Amino acid sequence: MKIRKNRGGRKSVRGFIGQFTNRENLSLAGGVILAPVVVGQIMKSVTLPTIGSAQVSAAVYNLLIPGIGALVTSRFSPGLAKGMVIGGLAQAIRGFLPASLKPAGSMGAYIAPQRMGNFSGNASVPAAFNAWAK
Repeated sequence: MKIRKNRGGRKSVRGFIGQFTNRENLSLAGGVILAPVVVGQIMKSVTLPTIGSAQVSAAVYNLLIPGIGALVTSRFSPGLAKGMVIGGLAQAIRGFLPASLKPAGSMGAYIAPQRMGNFSGNASVPAAFNAWAK
């Protein structure tokens, strides 16, 4: 996606929004979104042979299925084909990330109250900060 600089004196919102509504850019984004959806549907509906470990097998299929889809669609929509390859590559990489780096299922893990120390009653703000800073 090329981001064009407005070289005129007047700022154009239409030019900025036009970058995101460009047909090629929308096709690319559609391919990125479509790749993991199609891979998930195929892996649920068809029993595929295991290649090495389950993690390696999932990575291979996350690359192979969108790659075949990109070969089929590249003649009709090059942007969609590029997006499918990017989406498959992102899903394959995501499969190798440790569980601690994957996003949590809900925001509860981030906003859950944390215990800050052993102090009783209503503690003042400096006491709470000092307990947290230890």
